[in-house]
Amino acid sequence: MKIAFVHPALMDYRLPLFSELNKMYDIDFIFTKQGRGQGAVKEEHLEIPREWSYKVIESDKLMVRGQSVIMYLRLIRELLRRDYDIVLTSTSRYICFPIAKITGKKFIFWTEFWYFPSNSFLRRLRNIATGFIAKHADGIIATGTKAYKAYLKLDVPVEKIFTYPQCAIDYSKTPIKDLREELGLEDKKIVLYVGRIVRLKGVDYLIKSFSLLGKKMENVFLIIVGDGPFRKECENLAEELYVKNIIFTGYKDIEKASYYKACDVFVLPSILIGDQYEAWGLVINEAMAFGKPIITTDAVGAADDLARDAYNGYIVKNKNVEELYDALYKLLSNPELARFLGDNSRRMFEEINDCKKMFTVFEDAINYVCQE
Repeated sequence: MKIAFVHPALMDYRLPLFSELNKMYDIDFIFTKQGRGQGAVKEEHLEIPREWSYKVIESDKLMVRGQSVIMYLRLIRELLRRDYDIVLTSTSRYICFPIAKITGKKFIFWTEFWYFPSNSFLRRLRNIATGFIAKHADGIIATGTKAYKAYLKLDVPVEKIFTYPQCAIDYSKTPIKDLREELGLEDKKIVLYVGRIVRLKGVDYLIKSFSLLGKKMENVFLIIVGDGPFRKECENLAEELYVKNIIFTGYKDIEKASYYKACDVFVLPSILIGDQYEAWGLVINEAMAFGKPIITTDAVGAADDLARDAYNGYIVKNKNVEELYDALYKLLSNPELARFLGDNSRRMFEEINDCKKMFTVFEDAINYVCQE
């Protein structure tokens, strides 16, 4: 049995799953965006192990709406030139699905999509196409509960859907330095955000909530780790609201474990904006590994699987400044509660963040389509 696995790029948190798949199956990895991030920006990805059978077919030529026509042509050629039994893809579904059906191959769609607004004609067409692909796929691997429920609503037969939450690396096992001492924040209660600074992430709502918190508590501090095109607006907002206890560190990937360790509460305040949404939110996994209480919103894919109100944190309505402020105050004004919820975060991480269990779901999906 030969499998073509089409995926954007090899990230560090994917290595355990992909290594197990490579060990268990005759599989060709086809990477379509290795070395490129969103918006075709150059991005560092993990080096692909030499012993894997793989192909990198990215291209920055002949771009249309941010997508490379040349890359798609190369992908079509790659799928047609090999005699695959299964095409498994998390990307380029509009190419991979028809190729699989035309050539009589089994098709597995690995997806984290769960939000399907119809606020434009193009979006409606894409939703219709995704629904058609999902219904006629031989198997669906849905990342987490939100995605699982979304495909049930699209009338995909339940027996075709296999699901498991996204898994992350346990950075708590990496070398960590004392950032509290380095930053002079030994006596502060630290609120942390890690991620790109784009409008979708809701960092402006976090700053507004923190400004309310600062009026009630003096010993709080907000650290925003990351960078992006929305950073300047957020910095200006902090100045307008006279938020003093705040720093924007910029991109700190190498040191992010130390920031997780230093914080008292981790917040991912993502929002729904147009047809954009937080498909998962891997930073929640990462913060939970450090035993931190988390606050996130109903616009985050990971919320249904990794956040339980008053157990390991709080889920608030996206764009709701007051709810976010209330959650922050509950945790930072009650150290015992924060410690209890943080311990539960670590417990949940150990139970749920299991790459071996995630591989088993892939194995079940592959076995299912082979039997069919």
